[in-house]
Amino acid sequence: MPDMLRGITIDDVTTRDMDDAIWVEITENGGWHVVVMIADVAKVISKHSELDRLAMSRIETRYYANGNSPMLPLRLADEKLSLWPEESKYVLAVDIVLGMNLSILETRLLRTVMISEAQLAFSDIPHILSDREHTQHALIKLASQLANDLLTQRRNRGALAFYDLGRGLVTNEEGSLRQLRHREDTIGYIIIQELMILANMAVAEYAVKNNIPILFRNHTARSATPERGDLMKLLESITVIPEVNIATVRHTTYMMLNRAEYGPVILGHFGLNLGAYTHFTSPIRRYADLVNHQQIRAYIQNEPLPHSKEKIQAIASHINLMHLENDRAKSKYMKEKAYRKAESAILRNWIEDASDTDFERITKLLIRGGEDCPEAYCDAFRKRLGKLPIICAELVLLQAPDGERWTELRRALLEEIATAPHKAVSIFDIAQHILGWQMPVYEVTKNIRGNLPVFTAQSAIRISNREYQSAVYEDLTKKGATQRASVGLLAAVLGLPAPDLEIMIIDSSASNEEVTINTSKDPIFALQEYCQAKKLPLPAYSFKAEGPTCKPIFTCTCTFGSSTSLGQAGKKQRAKRLAAREMIYTLVSGS
Repeated sequence: MPDMLRGITIDDVTTRDMDDAIWVEITENGGWHVVVMIADVAKVISKHSELDRLAMSRIETRYYANGNSPMLPLRLADEKLSLWPEESKYVLAVDIVLGMNLSILETRLLRTVMISEAQLAFSDIPHILSDREHTQHALIKLASQLANDLLTQRRNRGALAFYDLGRGLVTNEEGSLRQLRHREDTIGYIIIQELMILANMAVAEYAVKNNIPILFRNHTARSATPERGDLMKLLESITVIPEVNIATVRHTTYMMLNRAEYGPVILGHFGLNLGAYTHFTSPIRRYADLVNHQQIRAYIQNEPLPHSKEKIQAIASHINLMHLENDRAKSKYMKEKAYRKAESAILRNWIEDASDTDFERITKLLIRGGEDCPEAYCDAFRKRLGKLPIICAELVLLQAPDGERWTELRRALLEEIATAPHKAVSIFDIAQHILGWQMPVYEVTKNIRGNLPVFTAQSAIRISNREYQSAVYEDLTKKGATQRASVGLLAAVLGLPAPDLEIMIIDSSASNEEVTINTSKDPIFALQEYCQAKKLPLPAYSFKAEGPTCKPIFTCTCTFGSSTSLGQAGKKQRAKRLAAREMIYTLVSGS
């Protein structure tokens, strides 16, 4: 009998198929010793067996609101293989030694026996961390510390990793947002996620080093995917946006990246920012993990490998195709369900109280109908004007059919967009991706009026062999001028009168005394004095907080006319000062 290992399981409170356990210790040199123990499913399910064929036909356990459809029979998944407390079970253990800087110093894979000391739920973890007398306090405290260090390191290295303890929001491996059912589950979820990512990464490196054909987990970016920094800013924006808009952020990030897939060769993992990654820690729930167990288990026991590289390729293709078909079926079902809900809201006149997501579906449904929108929708739309999701604005402006009320809404939208001209640029950006339009071209010139730079811009676009052109607009910045021209161009495309986009620019040369910005003063007061002397509206400042709640980063936006500048710091006042300084630089340099 091999040496007995000990561990604990942490999972959802309803989970009965527990296939992984953990143990964490501090090493003598200040590093970490981590053992992730996974149920030895390959001991029971061998290649070409009836159970193997069953698992391959299902490829994974599928979870629903009221239960699940298991990949393996319940007598195995929930009983014989599951790591229940006080029961000795055969496992494949990933034994990892980390240095003080969290680099992997050694990885061992061994088949052994373990006994679980405790079955913990995610929701138990906050209480255990606060109770020093709890039997598992010391272990959970170490595991939590290591998990947070691993998460921080992954973020610093460019992984799309984010969490919000306050709202129970986390990212999965691909960087997609996931809403946990209970926010108190977050810390426990992070512990397990980070240790499983570590184990999967170590197994991938072990397979490469020992030339073992396995199913690698690959995740690639699209050609139009933004920079990692921009993606992280988008994810972190959820800390300051209403919960109803989180679905929009989730959908946006999902559309920016390719699907993760399995393959016999390494293509890298974009979401994790890793060169090689695999799935190994859930063989009860995922067929890919089971296949990798069959390979690794044979290797460490000096037995012939059950799958050739060619067979691994065939299995990868099968799993990827099944995932695609399942996702398409789920998407079709969810869309039909969503549109039935939208149709019911229209018939029952519940449009005004609809969430942003439901309102978008209602909008799409009405546009599909090809008729003018009902009065109730028109009223609800007007009440949402200032906080309408940009995708709804694009739908009404560019995809809605002809109709008196649709035209009224287009006019109202143009007037609202005139107060926030940057939205017009976003509308054209969406049209490029959805309708296949080219982005507008801009002709910009710069002049000096008194001691202020003044930019003029005119935009044009060709749609279906027809040319559209805006009037000429001016602003204190190049960006402001192009944004205003975009609003005018949007009006031209729609065949509607352009809203009033003129701004008052005072010619300081007509003044007896030239007013300049005193850059030696505090930027906030210097900018305020400048505006007062010029008889211009005072700048407006707004703030948002990002990052962990214990150590937030404040971003201040300074708005002056149609110009904006940003300042970012750990303190609000510091961020405000930096934003004011950046605005002064913009005015002085004329950028």
